[in-house]
Amino acid sequence: MLHLLLEHSLPLTAMKTIILVLLFALFMNLAGFAQQFPEYGLLTKEEISLKECAFDKEADAVVLIHEAISNYDDQRRLVTYHHVKLKILTSKGFPSASVVLPFYRQNEFETIDQVDGMTLNSSENFQVEKSKLERKSIFTQTENERIGKVVFTFPAIQAGSIINYKYRSTMKHYGGLEDWNFQERLPVLKSKYKLFILPNVEFAYRVNKSPELPIVVKKVASEGSVNFEMQSIPGLGNEPYMDSRNDYLQKVTFQLSGFAMGTQNSKKYMTSWDEAIRELLNTKEFGSQLGKNIPGTEEFLNKVRAIASPEEKMKSVFNYVRSGMNWNGLYSKYSVDGVKDAWEKKTGNSADINLILTNLLKDAGLEAYPMLVSERFHGKVNISYPFLDQFNSVFVCANINNRKYYLDATDKTIPTHLTPVDILNTTAFVVNRKAGGLVNITNDTAKYKESISLALKLAGNGLLSGEVTVASYDYARISKLEEYKTDRNIFLNKHFKIDGAVISPADLQLSNIDNDSLPLKQHAKFSTNLNTTEDFSFLPLNLFTGFGVNPFLSEHRFSNINFGYGRSIIVNLYLQLPANYVLDELPKSIKLTNPEQDIAFIRQLSFDKESNSVSCMLLFDFKKSLYEADMYPVIKEMYQKIFTYLSEPLVLKKKA
Repeated sequence: MLHLLLEHSLPLTAMKTIILVLLFALFMNLAGFAQQFPEYGLLTKEEISLKECAFDKEADAVVLIHEAISNYDDQRRLVTYHHVKLKILTSKGFPSASVVLPFYRQNEFETIDQVDGMTLNSSENFQVEKSKLERKSIFTQTENERIGKVVFTFPAIQAGSIINYKYRSTMKHYGGLEDWNFQERLPVLKSKYKLFILPNVEFAYRVNKSPELPIVVKKVASEGSVNFEMQSIPGLGNEPYMDSRNDYLQKVTFQLSGFAMGTQNSKKYMTSWDEAIRELLNTKEFGSQLGKNIPGTEEFLNKVRAIASPEEKMKSVFNYVRSGMNWNGLYSKYSVDGVKDAWEKKTGNSADINLILTNLLKDAGLEAYPMLVSERFHGKVNISYPFLDQFNSVFVCANINNRKYYLDATDKTIPTHLTPVDILNTTAFVVNRKAGGLVNITNDTAKYKESISLALKLAGNGLLSGEVTVASYDYARISKLEEYKTDRNIFLNKHFKIDGAVISPADLQLSNIDNDSLPLKQHAKFSTNLNTTEDFSFLPLNLFTGFGVNPFLSEHRFSNINFGYGRSIIVNLYLQLPANYVLDELPKSIKLTNPEQDIAFIRQLSFDKESNSVSCMLLFDFKKSLYEADMYPVIKEMYQKIFTYLSEPLVLKKKA
């Protein structure tokens, strides 16, 4: 989908206007914003009569209105009042009556209070019954050291219920100003946001939206505000092989771009990427951590310096750091307490660990730089705007023999020669005065690659027995290994199921687990009864391929299709039939390609009458890793054809 970017700057406010706006804002905050939400607690006949969302007919709930106003108080804190009205259309929409409001709890940066809510149920004669959200039903919970959440569930929910709630968010300063998302997981009838600009501060804003969805933007200079409104916005959930959902939301993004210093001078914030590098390198929590000696590592480094191969040096240092440090699960661009403290504690956030890795790689005599990344779940980087908030973590870029290696020592599985999956098809930012700048992380060589061999034998009574050997290379290796280490039973159920039966854990053997230069081998013996009628047995050909369910069934798609890497899977199957069975009909051999010829599917079958055996070869070849959303119809059609052929079984007939 094409998105329209509307870029504007909210100008520095003149001093006389500033005083008037400040007095106005103080009055508004003292009085509260309750009067700004006249729809709170009220229903219209149209809302009561609403049975389905006209532009999203499959929706089980719909947001009637989400509106908010952001202003500042006498302490120049950012104060935002929210109001949400939502209708439950069917019983499947009941989960929408459970609300989670996340907030930044670290250093008490943000608080949420003044939570109020009610459930409104109406009768056929439009009589409305209100069920109040009780205070004892509102809970504040801790997600982690940075994030807290306020949670509550509305009472008296039924199909047709309308829930109303409002709350206040207070942040210590305007640095916490967040994007305003017009689009949500549910369809939204109306979304409104009003922002009062802090005096002496300049904000830039960008509107990211589809061309077919209109927006109203209104600046009110007299009160120093800007208003945004959109209507009839379809819901956006998680689509298969989606980047960050946040990349595709209809939204307005704000960024602090400068603030006045006196009547004439003003300071701009990071107007270029070079300036962003200088800013980072002058930061205590980032630049000052580079070049630090890591205590107790000199003996190890002396051994590493004696290694002739620079690639082996890099691998040795990488494994040393990731085996010696534990990641605390926090993504960060900064080492808050310093790399030495993290090394002594043997635990740290992503910046702690990868800045340590950067230092040790340099101490080993290698060229290495810290690199800011925005992992795929975090969202795309707009290279036109040198805003560091676009990045969520620190990786390492090592340059050896004119090849760049991208390293993340928080990952316990990935080898050094593979780029971490979470940054494939993203833009990163190398932080170095001479060799720094933006870099596109693409992958042209390594794939998700597997070779699958099946030797099957059908007994006269219809019992199928056999052996399967799977060799997983590159991204297939690390994906399978991570899943296996996480939960063996889920791994078996996902990858080793035949005709509905799951291979026993005792029958599966893995080899090359600790040698990342070799493929991960998976071998299993099994036996199962085929799906059988009186005279026929049916053998599925789609065995252990990973193509179990077609992910592309939706009529429409908002997001790009990002596989991350290319895929190459080949299956060779041999079936020995008993004397009392024959092949009823041999499926046709076929070859499918899309118009661009970057996707190919081949099925070849042959029958040997003399040995009464069947051979089958399946080949899946996906050369590209990223497709724009407007290519979805082509991808959908291709997948539909592939799964049609995969669903055709071998039909085996018992002789009379």
